[in-house]
Amino acid sequence: MSFEDKLRQLVKTKYNKLSDLAEKFDMNYSQLSQYINGKKVSLDFLNKIIEEFPEADLNWLLRDDNINDNRVQEQSESYKAVLNNEQIINKIEVLLDDLKNQIAKE
Repeated sequence: MSFEDKLRQLVKTKYNKLSDLAEKFDMNYSQLSQYINGKKVSLDFLNKIIEEFPEADLNWLLRDDNINDNRVQEQSESYKAVLNNEQIINKIEVLLDDLKNQIAKE
């Protein structure tokens, strides 16, 4: 999968329209569209992506999956979405209960 395809996939996890992301990034829609369609991205744009999608794995995003060289071939993982706030709180509560139980045993 190309960078452009991965970027498109990433954007769709949070936004229905590219124009919404362009507005969020305070950039021209046509510039964002060019990035989505293969124009080389700026470091500033990548920083915005990191800030807006902290769950994104930049190695996954930037790696060209079509290159077949002598690198170790890792099994690709599907993109994982971030937990929502309720899921995070539930996970923390389970961990806290477990910690309380361990402390009580000591």
